[in-house]
Amino acid sequence: MAELSAPERQMIVQWCMSAQFFSEQTLQETISRIYDDEAPALQDTVDAVNLRLTRYSLELRSSMSQTSGERMWALINTKADAIATGATPYSPTLLTILKHLIEQIYTDQHGNFAVDLHTAVREATSKGSTSYSRRDAQEAIDWFCSDGWLQVTNGWVVLGQRSCIELQAYLTDGFAEYMRTCALCKEMATQGVMCDACGAFIHPYCAGRLSETSKAQMLSCPTCHQLMESPSSFGPGKPGIRHNLVKSDVSQTQRDEDDE
Repeated sequence: MAELSAPERQMIVQWCMSAQFFSEQTLQETISRIYDDEAPALQDTVDAVNLRLTRYSLELRSSMSQTSGERMWALINTKADAIATGATPYSPTLLTILKHLIEQIYTDQHGNFAVDLHTAVREATSKGSTSYSRRDAQEAIDWFCSDGWLQVTNGWVVLGQRSCIELQAYLTDGFAEYMRTCALCKEMATQGVMCDACGAFIHPYCAGRLSETSKAQMLSCPTCHQLMESPSSFGPGKPGIRHNLVKSDVSQTQRDEDDE
């Protein structure tokens, strides 16, 4: 394995600062290109880069797609306002719209972490100036999607992976009562299924992995190990699980785990 020499490490740091948001495959390809055929392990590279970035209050963090398992990486500011610093190309109006949409999605009353596109456009229009049109709002949403902050899925607007990476601290601090975590991978869960026995949440991708490893190809809860034959589901277009219906169940599950 190649050592993380200073010149190559600096090249990777500069590339990350320029790219800001990228797939793990792109990151690995970049590392291989810089180090030729003797590229160091991905985690070794990330650790070395983050050590270098600490002085700038920056850090590389990642998040896995809840449906496909693809891992994305983002360069985040560990001190400043995550939305304001991460979305610097946007005007104050666009920043206001983005923040409003993210909060609307995350606090969705149905517990699906999704807002239909028609509502998203209306909400975005209401946050613009008096001359701000629905077309302007649609273009803004399209821009947010292309930058990874939002994603449109079958007519529903949901959080993009960039939001899941860069805004986790912001969402945890400001909306802790809405936070859901996958029981298998321990990352933020804004879509998936819930174990009706113990209240544990599981991403669609993680649920598929669990089913594949089961001899009977059946899904069992990774927390209480009960069979999940017809679990409650949440996410864009799903029946939804209201937050007030699961809060006590999840809290009880966490207390039970702490007592063991």
